[in-house]
Amino acid sequence: MDEPDRPAAARVRESGLAYVHAGELIVPAAGSDAELEFAASDPRAVVEYHFPVVVEIRQADPPDLLAVAEQVAQHLIRGMEA
Repeated sequence: MDEPDRPAAARVRESGLAYVHAGELIVPAAGSDAELEFAASDPRAVVEYHFPVVVEIRQADPPDLLAVAEQVAQHLIRGMEA
């Protein structure tokens, strides 16, 4: 199976806004966290970018249950008065 002719690529040397024309292909830099699946040969293809997400869980102080109960009661009373 022959590879379709791919357009020549050029490296972007400065960050900034870009004016992108219809039909142009934009890809992430090598080594970035984004991943690219080549889709130029299929106009119906969907390009998906996947970025890793780190979730950090830390221990927190337990909530003041009396204060929470008071807030709920106040909210309930305001709701009944409306």
